[in-house]
Amino acid sequence: MAGGWIILLLLAIGAFFADRLPVGERSATGSARGAAIASDGDSLRIDGKRVRIEGIDAPELAQTCQRDGVAWDCGREARDRLRALISAGDVRCRFHGRDKYGRELGICDAASRDVGREMVLSGYAVSYGRYEAEEARAEREQRGLWAGQFVKPQEWRRTNGHPDEGPHLIDGWLAAIRGWLLERLTALFSGIADA
Repeated sequence: MAGGWIILLLLAIGAFFADRLPVGERSATGSARGAAIASDGDSLRIDGKRVRIEGIDAPELAQTCQRDGVAWDCGREARDRLRALISAGDVRCRFHGRDKYGRELGICDAASRDVGREMVLSGYAVSYGRYEAEEARAEREQRGLWAGQFVKPQEWRRTNGHPDEGPHLIDGWLAAIRGWLLERLTALFSGIADA
Protein backbone atom coordinates (compact mmCIF):
# COMPACT_ATOMS: atom_id res chain seq x y z
CA MET A 1 0.00 0.00 0.00
CA ALA A 2 2.82 2.42 0.84
CA GLY A 3 4.40 1.77 -2.58
CA GLY A 4 1.20 2.86 -4.29
CA TRP A 5 1.12 6.09 -2.31
CA ILE A 6 4.74 6.81 -3.19
CA ILE A 7 4.07 6.26 -6.89
CA LEU A 8 0.99 8.47 -6.73
CA LEU A 9 2.96 11.18 -4.91
CA LEU A 10 5.70 11.06 -7.55
CA LEU A 11 3.11 11.26 -10.33
CA ALA A 12 1.45 14.25 -8.65
CA ILE A 13 4.82 16.02 -8.35
CA GLY A 14 5.53 15.26 -12.02
CA ALA A 15 2.12 16.64 -13.03
CA PHE A 16 2.74 19.79 -10.99
CA PHE A 17 5.99 20.51 -12.82
CA ALA A 18 4.64 19.40 -16.22
CA ASP A 19 1.81 21.91 -15.81
CA ARG A 20 4.37 24.71 -15.61
CA LEU A 21 6.08 23.77 -18.88
CA PRO A 22 5.24 25.83 -21.97
CA VAL A 23 2.29 24.57 -24.00
CA GLY A 24 3.49 22.30 -26.76
CA GLU A 25 2.73 22.91 -30.37
CA ARG A 26 1.26 20.25 -32.62
CA SER A 27 3.03 19.14 -35.76
CA ALA A 28 2.61 21.64 -38.56
CA THR A 29 0.32 20.63 -41.43
CA GLY A 30 1.42 23.56 -43.57
CA SER A 31 2.43 27.19 -43.54
CA ALA A 32 1.99 30.50 -45.32
CA ARG A 33 3.96 33.71 -45.44
CA GLY A 34 3.30 37.16 -46.83
CA ALA A 35 0.88 40.05 -46.53
CA ALA A 36 -2.27 39.27 -44.54
CA ILE A 37 -5.73 40.83 -44.24
CA ALA A 38 -7.72 40.72 -40.98
CA SER A 39 -11.22 39.31 -41.43
CA ASP A 40 -12.16 39.91 -37.80
CA GLY A 41 -10.33 39.86 -34.46
CA ASP A 42 -9.27 36.21 -34.61
CA SER A 43 -9.07 35.30 -38.29
CA LEU A 44 -7.22 36.49 -41.34
CA ARG A 45 -6.46 35.72 -44.97
CA ILE A 46 -2.93 35.02 -46.13
CA ASP A 47 -1.65 33.54 -49.37
CA GLY A 48 -5.22 32.72 -50.46
CA LYS A 49 -5.95 30.81 -47.23
CA ARG A 50 -8.51 31.55 -44.54
CA VAL A 51 -6.80 31.24 -41.16
CA ARG A 52 -8.38 31.03 -37.70
CA ILE A 53 -5.75 32.07 -35.15
CA GLU A 54 -5.33 29.14 -32.82
CA GLY A 55 -5.91 29.55 -29.10
CA ILE A 56 -7.78 32.88 -29.04
CA ASP A 57 -11.37 34.04 -29.34
CA ALA A 58 -12.19 37.65 -30.22
CA PRO A 59 -15.56 39.42 -30.25
CA GLU A 60 -17.64 38.98 -33.39
CA LEU A 61 -17.82 41.98 -35.74
CA ALA A 62 -21.44 42.69 -34.76
CA GLN A 63 -20.72 42.34 -31.04
CA THR A 64 -20.81 45.39 -28.78
CA CYS A 65 -19.46 45.76 -25.25
CA GLN A 66 -19.94 48.30 -22.46
CA ARG A 67 -17.38 50.78 -21.17
CA ASP A 68 -18.36 53.43 -18.62
CA GLY A 69 -22.02 52.64 -19.32
CA VAL A 70 -21.64 53.32 -23.05
CA ALA A 71 -21.82 50.71 -25.81
CA TRP A 72 -18.74 50.42 -28.04
CA ASP A 73 -18.01 48.30 -31.10
CA CYS A 74 -15.59 45.88 -29.46
CA GLY A 75 -15.81 43.44 -32.39
CA ARG A 76 -14.70 46.05 -34.89
CA GLU A 77 -11.99 47.35 -32.53
CA ALA A 78 -10.66 43.79 -32.14
CA ARG A 79 -10.43 43.53 -35.93
CA ASP A 80 -8.67 46.91 -36.06
CA ARG A 81 -6.18 45.74 -33.42
CA LEU A 82 -5.41 42.61 -35.46
CA ARG A 83 -5.03 44.79 -38.58
CA ALA A 84 -2.47 46.94 -36.76
CA LEU A 85 -0.53 43.89 -35.58
CA ILE A 86 -0.31 42.23 -38.99
CA SER A 87 0.59 45.48 -40.75
CA ALA A 88 3.77 45.63 -38.64
CA GLY A 89 5.65 43.29 -40.96
CA ASP A 90 5.79 40.05 -42.89
CA VAL A 91 3.22 37.58 -41.49
CA ARG A 92 4.11 33.91 -41.06
CA CYS A 93 1.54 31.27 -40.07
CA ARG A 94 2.11 27.61 -39.14
CA PHE A 95 -1.01 25.50 -39.54
CA HIS A 96 -2.07 22.67 -37.26
CA GLY A 97 -5.15 21.35 -39.00
CA ARG A 98 -8.51 22.85 -39.86
CA ASP A 99 -11.52 23.96 -37.88
CA LYS A 100 -15.06 22.78 -38.60
CA TYR A 101 -15.52 25.63 -41.10
CA GLY A 102 -12.56 24.51 -43.22
CA ARG A 103 -10.28 27.35 -42.09
CA GLU A 104 -6.65 26.61 -41.34
CA LEU A 105 -5.94 26.68 -37.59
CA GLY A 106 -2.64 28.41 -37.10
CA ILE A 107 -0.16 30.24 -34.94
CA CYS A 108 0.84 33.47 -36.71
CA ASP A 109 3.76 35.84 -36.19
CA ALA A 110 4.18 39.39 -37.47
CA ALA A 111 7.40 41.33 -36.94
CA SER A 112 8.62 38.45 -34.71
CA ARG A 113 5.59 38.78 -32.39
CA ASP A 114 3.04 36.04 -31.75
CA VAL A 115 -0.17 37.66 -33.00
CA GLY A 116 -2.49 35.54 -30.83
CA ARG A 117 -0.47 36.30 -27.72
CA GLU A 118 -0.51 40.03 -28.51
CA MET A 119 -4.28 40.02 -29.12
CA VAL A 120 -4.91 38.43 -25.71
CA LEU A 121 -2.34 40.64 -23.94
CA SER A 122 -3.94 43.77 -25.40
CA GLY A 123 -7.32 42.59 -24.11
CA TYR A 124 -8.98 42.38 -27.54
CA ALA A 125 -9.25 38.59 -27.45
CA VAL A 126 -9.67 36.00 -24.72
CA SER A 127 -7.83 32.75 -24.20
CA TYR A 128 -9.31 29.84 -26.12
CA GLY A 129 -7.01 26.96 -25.28
CA ARG A 130 -3.77 28.97 -25.03
CA TYR A 131 -2.52 32.21 -23.48
CA GLU A 132 -4.18 31.85 -20.05
CA ALA A 133 -1.42 33.86 -18.30
CA GLU A 134 -1.74 36.64 -20.87
CA GLU A 135 -5.50 36.79 -20.33
CA ALA A 136 -5.02 37.04 -16.57
CA ARG A 137 -2.57 39.91 -17.07
CA ALA A 138 -4.90 41.78 -19.46
CA GLU A 139 -7.77 41.38 -16.98
CA ARG A 140 -5.63 42.49 -14.04
CA GLU A 141 -4.46 45.57 -15.98
CA GLN A 142 -7.98 46.22 -17.38
CA ARG A 143 -6.89 46.29 -21.00
CA GLY A 144 -9.25 46.27 -23.98
CA LEU A 145 -12.39 44.27 -23.24
CA TRP A 146 -11.45 44.07 -19.57
CA ALA A 147 -11.79 47.87 -19.18
CA GLY A 148 -15.56 47.44 -19.16
CA GLN A 149 -18.21 44.74 -19.34
CA PHE A 150 -18.47 42.18 -22.10
CA VAL A 151 -19.93 38.81 -22.91
CA LYS A 152 -17.28 36.27 -23.85
CA PRO A 153 -17.40 35.73 -27.63
CA GLN A 154 -18.36 32.06 -27.33
CA GLU A 155 -21.34 32.93 -25.12
CA TRP A 156 -22.31 35.84 -27.41
CA ARG A 157 -22.37 33.50 -30.43
CA ARG A 158 -24.50 30.97 -28.54
CA THR A 159 -27.08 33.55 -27.45
CA ASN A 160 -27.21 35.27 -30.85
CA GLY A 161 -27.90 32.21 -32.96
CA HIS A 162 -24.37 31.62 -34.23
CA PRO A 163 -22.87 28.11 -34.33
CA ASP A 164 -20.88 26.96 -31.32
CA GLU A 165 -17.16 26.48 -31.71
CA GLY A 166 -15.02 24.63 -29.17
CA PRO A 167 -11.67 25.88 -27.86
CA HIS A 168 -8.53 25.06 -29.79
CA LEU A 169 -6.92 22.59 -27.44
CA ILE A 170 -3.32 21.67 -27.98
CA ASP A 171 -2.98 17.92 -27.90
CA GLY A 172 0.16 16.03 -27.13
CA TRP A 173 1.70 13.79 -24.53
CA LEU A 174 1.74 16.40 -21.72
CA ALA A 175 -1.99 17.00 -22.07
CA ALA A 176 -2.63 13.25 -22.10
CA ILE A 177 -0.54 12.76 -18.95
CA ARG A 178 -2.26 15.66 -17.19
CA GLY A 179 -5.70 14.29 -18.06
CA TRP A 180 -4.79 10.78 -16.92
CA LEU A 181 -3.34 12.09 -13.63
CA LEU A 182 -6.36 14.28 -12.96
CA GLU A 183 -8.69 11.32 -13.48
CA ARG A 184 -6.63 9.14 -11.11
CA LEU A 185 -6.31 11.84 -8.45
CA THR A 186 -10.03 12.61 -8.62
CA ALA A 187 -10.86 8.92 -8.20
CA LEU A 188 -8.38 8.59 -5.32
CA PHE A 189 -9.69 11.62 -3.43
CA SER A 190 -13.28 10.50 -4.01
CA GLY A 191 -12.37 7.13 -2.51
CA ILE A 192 -10.72 8.79 0.50
CA ALA A 193 -13.71 11.07 1.04
CA ASP A 194 -16.10 8.12 0.89
CA ALA A 195 -14.09 6.13 3.43
